Amino acid sequence: MRFGVCIPNYGESATADGLRTVAVEAEKLGYDSIWTTDHVLMPPNSGTPYERVFESIATLSYLAAITSSVKLGISSLITPMRNPVVIVKQLATIDQFSQGRIILATSVGWHEQEFQHLGSNFHDRGKRLDESIKLIRALWSDPSLKFEGKTIRNKFSKVVFEPRPIQKHLTIWIGGASKAAMTRAAMLGDAWHPNVAPMDKFTKMVEEFRSIPQAQDKDVCVRIGLDIQAKKSEYTSPQGEQRLILSGNVDQNKRIISELASLGVTQMILAPNFDGKATVPKQVESLTTFSENEIRASEYIA
Repeated sequence: MRFGVCIPNYGESATADGLRTVAVEAEKLGYDSIWTTDHVLMPPNSGTPYERVFESIATLSYLAAITSSVKLGISSLITPMRNPVVIVKQLATIDQFSQGRIILATSVGWHEQEFQHLGSNFHDRGKRLDESIKLIRALWSDPSLKFEGKTIRNKFSKVVFEPRPIQKHLTIWIGGASKAAMTRAAMLGDAWHPNVAPMDKFTKMVEEFRSIPQAQDKDVCVRIGLDIQAKKSEYTSPQGEQRLILSGNVDQNKRIISELASLGVTQMILAPNFDGKATVPKQVESLTTFSENEIRASEYIA
């Protein structure tokens, strides 16, 4: 099991100092990766912590300069709101700057009004994400390939895509809990990246994912909240979904991690600011305590 950290590029603690502190501490504590969260232009009173947010890809460029070894990812980039050529150029640039540390999780998004704000069609976003992933992979690995989109307008047959990224293969995780997201992860992704629902429901979700023939060799890499001051291991998301968190109950955390490992989960991305309200010291405390109790425990070392 490997562990990553969602950096506070959103919510009340979203400051340059906050980003730096959590990122540097996460690397020192031995976490495998750090991640930004993606939203661009939410409406006021949205009921989410994403109204105050630093742009996710630009933030990765900053994080690349202040870290040296952790992987750098986005959980999850709402690709259908953007031009995929610009996305892959940005990611390839940061891959160069970071000496090959970029990883991408992407999803269709869920807030229709945000799509409207960006002039993007909400209703065909799934088809556009599929085509965007294919385009990103084409430019990343072989820009000499011909590409002509059907739901996206990008078209090329001979282009120059330089400088090339350091990594030959861009690892792409697919976020979301729907059957469409699972199928997309099986067909186009390297891993499925859901949030963790209560264990009985999540077990059924993993079974559904594994029932897809192409999903047999795909990783399951989850996102989960972390709050060592919490007494309960569940919370309600801004979308009204019940989700698990890792709390101050060490034994309960170990049970959750063991159950997830038994379901084939290989990576857990911890969100110590899942509600957008955690102070930077509180986030660092949660990450430090979790590292001492879980990451350094021999049974969880990869």
